[in-house]
Formats: sequence, structure tokens, C-alpha cells
Amino acid sequence: MSEGVSPSPKGTQSGFGFHTDHFLGGFIIAVIALFLLACTFLVSSPTVPRLMSIVIAVVGVAIAAGLVPVRNPRDLYGGLALVLMAIFAIIASSELPGQRGFAFGPGTAPRLFAILLAALGAGVAVIGAFTEGPAIEKYRIRGPAFVIVAIMLFAALIRPFGLMLATFLAFMVSIAGSKEMRWIESVVAAAGMTVFCYLLFVILLNLPFQLWPQSNAGTLLFNQFADLFKNGAILIQKLLGL
Repeated sequence: MSEGVSPSPKGTQSGFGFHTDHFLGGFIIAVIALFLLACTFLVSSPTVPRLMSIVIAVVGVAIAAGLVPVRNPRDLYGGLALVLMAIFAIIASSELPGQRGFAFGPGTAPRLFAILLAALGAGVAVIGAFTEGPAIEKYRIRGPAFVIVAIMLFAALIRPFGLMLATFLAFMVSIAGSKEMRWIESVVAAAGMTVFCYLLFVILLNLPFQLWPQSNAGTLLFNQFADLFKNGAILIQKLLGL
């Protein structure tokens, strides 16, 4: 062997072929896509999210089987994650009015942003499949966990407690995911983003959002969780064929 030449570290290979890391990544993508596909059976407008879920599930299986090149795993998996998030947003907002044709309503903006996010994620994933890039570093759960909790908190609070409180709390929780969080700066940033959301969605887009907590906010919140468990039970029954 020539001096100064060393074998490539395990796990840094790219391109076509079977690799354990790529199998795990593709498997996770496929499982999440199949879960979202099952969720489409609970909504009244399933066509778009169902087709998107099927496509991403097929891509995940292809990655796991080594049929899709993974030269830039950060961009590839990150782009696919954005598409999955967009599918979830479309499913979650499917019952809002303003989803079809030129009718403008509360569901128009979420659907528009979700489609743009899906297009952006697909573009990033394609770049990740055909361009060289660094490997994925050690995963830290703190940041993504706080962001996911913030999104779920916003979804739970937006109707009973209003846009202002839900937005502020969601931003505070997401900011808390950083170890460099400073309370004063975080409160100012969350307040600024809350005002921005108010100006964008209420003033500019004229969407009929509830701004402040309703008198029966606690009851509405409880009913939302009750409906969530009920829909989950229905989904499980459909999957099991009961």
C-alpha cells in the first residue's frame, strides 16, 4: 500500500448501494409517511396528502433498499422531513374552509404555506441525493423536541385561547430548546413574532382568528383532546379492520 493512504471511515460512503445508516433513514421516512397515509382516511379531502404520502413512502423504501443515492444525507433527509411536515399540515388543516378553488378562508394560508414547504423540501431532497455533502452528526433531541412540543401546543391553544397567547407561548417553548436561551431576549423576540403574526394573518390577510381566550377555553381544550383520542381509536380500528 502507498504511504499516507488510509481506508475511508465506515459510514462515510455515498451513492448507490446498501448501507446500514441509509437503510435506517429510509425506513424511518417510510414509516412516518405510511402513518400520515393512514391519517388521510380520517379527513374529508384526502387526495393531495394521500398522493404525497405514497410518494414519500416509496422514496423511503427506495433509500432503504439502496436504490436512491445518498451523497448529502443532511439535505436529503432534511428535505424529506420538510415534505412530511407539509403533509401533516395539509391533513391537520383539511377541515378548515377555504381549501378548494378560489374560495379564501382560514384554510387557505395553511394550505398555501404547506404546499410551498413541500416544494422547498422536495428541492432540497433532490439536491441532497445528487450533490456531495457532509455526513449527519450525532443527533441531539433537545432542540427538535421543544420545537415539536411548541407546534403541538400552538395547535391545541389556537382555538380556545386565541392567536395572541398561543403564538407567544409557542415561540417561548421553541426558544427554550436552545441552551443559549436568555429570558429577556426571548420574551422580546416572542412578543415581536406575536405582533408580526397578528399583522400578517389578521390585518393583512384578514383571517377570522380568535385573538384572546374564550370564556369556555378550558372546556374547548378538553373537548379537543377528547376528539383527538376518539379519532385515534377510529384510526386504530380501521387499521385493524375492526
